[in-house]
Amino acid sequence: MTSTPQKSDTVRLVVATATMFIPVALVLGSFIIWKDQLPQEIASHWSGTGPADGVMTAAQFLTLALVLTGSAALAAVVIGLWPDLRPAVRRGGFLLAGLAAGAGAQSWVVNTLLTMRVGDPYEVVLGAWGVVGFAAAGYGFIPFIIAPKPQQISHDVVSRIDIGPGQGGAWTRTITAKLFFWTYLALLAVGIAIYSTSVANDRLSEALVGLAVIAAVVLVLASFSRYQVTADWRGLRVVSSLLRITLKRIPLHEIKTVEAAELVPSEWGGWGYRITPGRSALILRKGTGLIVTLTNAKQFALTLEDPEVPAALLATFRDQHHSATNS
Repeated sequence: MTSTPQKSDTVRLVVATATMFIPVALVLGSFIIWKDQLPQEIASHWSGTGPADGVMTAAQFLTLALVLTGSAALAAVVIGLWPDLRPAVRRGGFLLAGLAAGAGAQSWVVNTLLTMRVGDPYEVVLGAWGVVGFAAAGYGFIPFIIAPKPQQISHDVVSRIDIGPGQGGAWTRTITAKLFFWTYLALLAVGIAIYSTSVANDRLSEALVGLAVIAAVVLVLASFSRYQVTADWRGLRVVSSLLRITLKRIPLHEIKTVEAAELVPSEWGGWGYRITPGRSALILRKGTGLIVTLTNAKQFALTLEDPEVPAALLATFRDQHHSATNS
């Protein structure tokens, strides 16, 4: 499975990069408008809901804001021009750079405006304006959304299983994920070690609450440590062997293509059960796996040692289902 560039990608990339210069322009523009009325010091830090307990000179605050927004804009240029950068990594870079740019511009504009209104920087109360800070940190979602998405080409498996219409057939495999197994054992051991001191000091209730939280986390991890994969006339199913929870279910009519391919964890968001925009995956190692592309263009990937057989079986049942539906 490979990515193919589209002609419109260049335009989207230029626009996404250009949006990263808006925070810089906001800082510089506000400075030009306010330069004749800027106070010598600007409120810069709050320890609680009361007045500010820290200030910076206007020159220091302006420099800090320009460094944050300017560095983010330059980083966006590098991200946009880097020739071999994968689209998913490029969009993630825009997201992080936008976080810094939004925070820098917001801090300068809001803090300076409030200080000019109040007069004394130590009397400035941030109040509801603090919410603006969280919103501004999400500025990176603008270039993230605009930047071109990965365009994937899916290849349908060539081989088929010799199964006549109306005949049954199934492939199933139980997989033990050692990665999660050792992780939850380590968590359990750490929890027991930490809270054993609480029991020794007669803080039993504290220990029970802490152990209960850790046990809940361990239980969630345990549900991924051993699971059953089934491919049959109903489609693809991934079920937790411990809790019998369905982790993934894809019916036949939703399958567009299915293929056996080499899976690289970094291309699917890392190890474990990963969910990214338009894609999800259960990645336990680097190597062979199954990739199912749905009719809505979303994808699901699963590491398997022998994905050719379930891929061929799913393709066979899908073809039969389509033939029966269209006849």
